[in-house]
Amino acid sequence: MTDRPSAAPGPTPDTSGATRDMFRRILRQLTLLVLVLAVGGGVVGYLVAGQPGLWGALMGAGVAALFMVGTAATMLLTADKPLHVASAAGVGGWIVKLVLLLVLLALVRGKGFYSPGAFFVVLVLAIVGSFVIEARAVLRSRVPTFEPPRPPSEDEA
Repeated sequence: MTDRPSAAPGPTPDTSGATRDMFRRILRQLTLLVLVLAVGGGVVGYLVAGQPGLWGALMGAGVAALFMVGTAATMLLTADKPLHVASAAGVGGWIVKLVLLLVLLALVRGKGFYSPGAFFVVLVLAIVGSFVIEARAVLRSRVPTFEPPRPPSEDEA
């Protein structure tokens, strides 16, 4: 006889549904943020710096979309996978995005067709907006951060 309470082993709670809902919400909001930054940044960039301002803002919004929306989509696709699979997808996706960014920056280096200032401002706004969206979604989500251990079954005791 053990002094532990006996309980029938039950399935561990499935949190992938709540996780998927959270990442869907993040993905929708990040997509909206990127669209607002592309349109708003493009208009302001054009008014401030002409055609180069427009191109700089659009490039900034494109890079933001690649990183933010790409990460949220990867996490949504791997929400029900084991942690090591989701982590590998996240790291692999990050490496691919970083290589694409470096190639883009190498291609446009020294070119005068875009405004580096507009590019920078749109990226900073995207980073701040992304942080706010993701932090708010995580704080409001119903995804448990701690799962209490299951009591052992009679067979395990």
